[in-house]
Amino acid sequence: MANPLSFLRAQAERRFNAWLARRSPPQRALSLNHSQTYIFPSKPGLLFLGMLLLILLLAINYQNNLVFALCFTLFSLFLVCILHTFANLSGLSLRAGAAEPVFAGEDAHFHLHLKSGARARYAVSLGFNGQESQIAEMAGANEELTIRLPFPTTQRGLLKPNRLRVRSDFPLGLLRCWSLPALDWQCLVYPQPRALRPLQTAESSGEEGGADRLHDGEQFSGFERYQPGESPRRIYWKAYAKGQELLSKHFEQSLSHELILDWESLPGLGTEDRLSTLCAWALECDQRGLGFGLSLPNQIIESGFGAAHLANVLAALAQFDPLKTANSTAGVS
Repeated sequence: MANPLSFLRAQAERRFNAWLARRSPPQRALSLNHSQTYIFPSKPGLLFLGMLLLILLLAINYQNNLVFALCFTLFSLFLVCILHTFANLSGLSLRAGAAEPVFAGEDAHFHLHLKSGARARYAVSLGFNGQESQIAEMAGANEELTIRLPFPTTQRGLLKPNRLRVRSDFPLGLLRCWSLPALDWQCLVYPQPRALRPLQTAESSGEEGGADRLHDGEQFSGFERYQPGESPRRIYWKAYAKGQELLSKHFEQSLSHELILDWESLPGLGTEDRLSTLCAWALECDQRGLGFGLSLPNQIIESGFGAAHLANVLAALAQFDPLKTANSTAGVS
């Protein structure tokens, strides 16, 4: 049987999130104001108020003017602290920055651009709701600061993180001012690369002479400075023997040896396992300098080279939707 308190808490949280979504929809940039910030006493602040109540009772009981003066002075300090705590967040400008694509299981890092506005900002805690926070300080007016906020990823696709949590208990820690703005962030998460099947190329399958004929079907494109990890067979030993720097031969793959990473070549694997394997194959082809294309249900990417081509292939794998594929197949049948 479900715990009634847990049920009530979940209901309250659901209603609060719905109200917050109407009050503060996602935006690329915003400036915190009174409609987006909330202020409550912190735990030390509640203890402080409790102490003031005891002092007031003592003053009333003993009719002592000095105790009354102490009580009212401390209460005035509390009221002034409310204004300073609220002012430390009010007017702070937030702008969503870029987020580089990552592989599933890695932390995505979202850039957040801050501008202090008309006043300095002290001890401002920023982080995604439910994640570890970072402290930002801007000691001058109109000062700008950029921070990177981590967010864990668990699956591929287009990641939209939770609401940002901004809070501060400056200056005395008696009150906590906080806000939960929604910035229009997104990050592309690639599948986790796991090669559950080996990549079959002309070299690995023994076609065109196998590994002993590395450049069969490839055209010589020029020399480049040797990089550690390259095959010794690519080194231009004649130039090295003449005292020149170590160079390596580079070849372009001919059209007759285009490699297509095919979804249908992985029978027996589930959707995510296929995508992880295709992702690992794409990275391997790029590392080995092989031209490759991609064949997915309802999407084909022609063979190509380079970082832009690899990013295009990985993006297609990240955003592959098996439901759309199933619906289109059902429509054809």
